[in-house]
Amino acid sequence: MIDPDSVGVADLEVDPYPIYAHLRQHAPVSHVPALDVWMVTRWADVESALNDPERFPAHVADSPTDDALGGISMMTTDGEPAKQRRRPFDSTLRPRAVEASMPEVFEQLCSDALDILETAGGGDLLTQYFEPISVLSLAHAMGIADRVDGLTLVRWFGGLAAGVSNYEKDPTKTAFCSAVSDEIDDVVRPLFEQAFASPDDSMISNLVHATAGTLDERIAWAMPSLKLVLLGGLQEPAHGGATIAHCLLTHTEQLDAVISDADLVAAAVEEGLRWTAPIGNLLRGVAPGTTLGDAKLPRDARVILVVSSANRDREVWGPTADDFDIFRPRRTHLSFAAGPHYCIGHHFARVQLRTAIRMLFERFPRLRLDPLHEVVYRGHEYRSPTSLAVEVG
Repeated sequence: MIDPDSVGVADLEVDPYPIYAHLRQHAPVSHVPALDVWMVTRWADVESALNDPERFPAHVADSPTDDALGGISMMTTDGEPAKQRRRPFDSTLRPRAVEASMPEVFEQLCSDALDILETAGGGDLLTQYFEPISVLSLAHAMGIADRVDGLTLVRWFGGLAAGVSNYEKDPTKTAFCSAVSDEIDDVVRPLFEQAFASPDDSMISNLVHATAGTLDERIAWAMPSLKLVLLGGLQEPAHGGATIAHCLLTHTEQLDAVISDADLVAAAVEEGLRWTAPIGNLLRGVAPGTTLGDAKLPRDARVILVVSSANRDREVWGPTADDFDIFRPRRTHLSFAAGPHYCIGHHFARVQLRTAIRMLFERFPRLRLDPLHEVVYRGHEYRSPTSLAVEVG
């Protein structure tokens, strides 16, 4: 038996899935003191809450997300205020815009990274392939590619992720996030100033002209949502890509099928995102008098909807829910959330991942894991392999 009171942050970081499985069966809505949150682990409850902002509002008192991003973002408010914060990103991230502007960028970044891997005879797919593709493609879309390099963008993700997941109020994580947030402000502010004076069709310009007020007021309004997109766009494709590649390399029949039929790449991407959701938890508040399952939730409770647990719920995915299987019957997973806060960058991430996985195995059909390096997963809110060493010969 697993007692929710005894679950620690370290336990979740090492492997949350046995904990989630136990909670789904015995305590699907339970308070976890280590995080000071109520953890919701069953598919039906998670999906219901995602689609019910009246009972589970996006705004949360004492929100680590708001603290990390510097204020309310499109993810931590509902209704028209949330829509107003989302609209400036449409011209860059909606599917038609992604298809029109990004495939060639994705392909060039993949090709450049694969050239380096080929010359070296291998390397770490996480840090030398998926992360550079992810961070540099997002930097291109945001219009900051000429101002920051890939290593800086990876560090930015690390700082923002540390803050957003800091339910336990670790001062080291707080300090790391604060320093990174200030650095982002310093880099991006000149772009806001330029767009404020000379509007164009860029993401930054759309943001600064989406509301009224002084320049400082507009930046304060826009920056949390910009940092949110930066966080999600840097992380989900890179870490999701490493997970998908690892799963294929350890399931050779499925990899052979993908190499033989490129149409299966999309199935591999979706299954990898289901199997280990790169962003595993979504924070919500609780309206007074709300119940979920058999639990009556306290006023002002903080709830995390554990999409990574819901994605392995056997009531939905069957007895093989814990297995990676690209041939399982297709249905929608929750890794991009659901309802009014469905991830605005889902198509950007999907096209990027499909391109990266397809080109990786087209170039290296005999790619294999480096036997001298163990693949270790870490994280519960943000989970992926810590590295993925491969040989390309």
